[in-house]
Amino acid sequence: MISIQRLLGRPHEFFGLLEQSAALGKQAVTEVKAILAQPSGPPDLSALSSARRKGKEVMGQLENLLTKVFVTPIEREDLEALGQDLYRLPKTAEKFAERYEIVHDQMRGTDFSILAGLLERAAGIVQEMVSRVSSGDASALSAIKTLDASLGQIEVEAAHLVLKATQQLYSAPAPPLQAIISKDLHDLLGECIECCRAVGRTAALVILKNS
Repeated sequence: MISIQRLLGRPHEFFGLLEQSAALGKQAVTEVKAILAQPSGPPDLSALSSARRKGKEVMGQLENLLTKVFVTPIEREDLEALGQDLYRLPKTAEKFAERYEIVHDQMRGTDFSILAGLLERAAGIVQEMVSRVSSGDASALSAIKTLDASLGQIEVEAAHLVLKATQQLYSAPAPPLQAIISKDLHDLLGECIECCRAVGRTAALVILKNS
């Protein structure tokens, strides 16, 4: 016999996994900011790696749930897209940290704090957006649009910072290897912000389709 819960799609389980994934992304970003704030010594990536592994586990649970439930609270494709976008954040954050761990001695004096601060703001907005999607209340569409606009502004500011860092490398040439490393790390932080922006676009589309 098919249970009523299975027919109704068990929305709390689906949205709970999405909220957990958003929290893990925020945790990963917080760890990146802490790593960049370390004055010296090799960074500790254990907490960041743990967040990424847990994020992968949550994505696996979401995919498994999608195969077991007949009716989902929103379209399957939207749930999967949100899950994948959310998982990209801790994955990309770990990629940045792994690169930074290799070259941190050469990056002393390079200030990533403003870009890292923008990333932390973006990850916080992502958490709020996922919470709004989960709530399903009447005000969600307006709130999501406002939050998505905030993410768009953060993306513009981050792109400007990355461009400015590149211009500085060109105008006051650094040793070639150091310039390549700096450009790579700035780009990866920018990519993390793009991950947040992707969640925003998907969340806005989901709310619009279901409003």
